[in-house]
Amino acid sequence: MGNVLTIAGRELKAYFLSPLAWIIIALFAFFTGFIFVQIIARTLVADLSPLFQWIAVLALILTPALTMRLFSEEYKLGTIELLLTAPARDWQIVLGKFIAAWLGFAVLLIPTLWQVVILQRYGSPDYGILGASYLGILLVGAAFVGVGMFASALTQNQFIAYTIGMILLLFLWVSDAPATAAGQSGMVGDFFRYLALPGHFEDFFGGVIDTQHLLYFGSLAVLAVVLTTLVVQSRRWR
Repeated sequence: MGNVLTIAGRELKAYFLSPLAWIIIALFAFFTGFIFVQIIARTLVADLSPLFQWIAVLALILTPALTMRLFSEEYKLGTIELLLTAPARDWQIVLGKFIAAWLGFAVLLIPTLWQVVILQRYGSPDYGILGASYLGILLVGAAFVGVGMFASALTQNQFIAYTIGMILLLFLWVSDAPATAAGQSGMVGDFFRYLALPGHFEDFFGGVIDTQHLLYFGSLAVLAVVLTTLVVQSRRWR
């Protein structure tokens, strides 16, 4: 586990030395703050559930930017060879990068805490729903980070990595649309409806923690780590 934490620490340091990370944090803070003000002004209700819906959309757009450099930059700079010869297994490298990116995603949520303080000051928020919502968005982040990391492992071009990550996430987001539009039933239709992301995170924003949704996000993150590890291992034989 020491190797994983060392790699995660290295990646976190690189994140916060990068102007891109601070730009992403600033954009996230601005848009969440703006949306929060609009929601409260219109509803006058101490409820952040609508905000978390928008946070998921912002995460869809910004997370691939957060992860696109994870392996692409290593490939471009040629440092991947040094990393692969380090006394760490491939899965430890991948897991370390995943943890760093996920923690980077979690940092994005820190500015939203002031909104909770405001709700507490002027209303009576439901902390059970708030807790479930934060758990849900962190699980969404784990899935998004995993998919974005996998996309980054496929190419040395960061823009292409961002594009691939966005395409994969958009597919997961709307995978149920064709089956629903066609009224398709049966195993195929049920599979694509199960694959759709919104159906799994919306319950969290309503205060419901379902083991089926926990399994979905956990499986997606683990699958992404495994696939990324296979891609990294394949580079040893090139």
